[in-house]
Amino acid sequence: MKLIKNQKGMPTIVLIIVVGFFAYSIFLGIKITPVYLEYLTIKSSVDALAEEMKTRQITKSQFMSLMAKRMDLNYVSVKDLVPRRDGCEKTTKEVFLFQRGKKEYEIGASYEKRIPIIANIDFLLNFEHKKAIPIASK
Repeated sequence: MKLIKNQKGMPTIVLIIVVGFFAYSIFLGIKITPVYLEYLTIKSSVDALAEEMKTRQITKSQFMSLMAKRMDLNYVSVKDLVPRRDGCEKTTKEVFLFQRGKKEYEIGASYEKRIPIIANIDFLLNFEHKKAIPIASK
């Protein structure tokens, strides 16, 4: 009987590891993709409202109301958005930002999302999008 000098193919354990890696990657993609799509929706809403604000001035309460309406139209639950924390301090910042300076408004959204993955392992994603709008002179 003749011995085979070179084996051809992949060992079963390596095949299981490669398939497991691809399956886990697909699993993470399925969990994280909706969160990024939600961020893109919020970002486009902020940008659209910024374009609208170039032609008219609005107050903070009007801005918050318009953002809430835009979120409802796009099926984004504002209750699920947690204000972003900086470091270990727990701040009571709002999710939607509206600040008026001397020459410009600054609007945006700043929040975090926690995605449970397996057991006690979570992904913490921080999102922030700001837009500066010059104040229209009267």
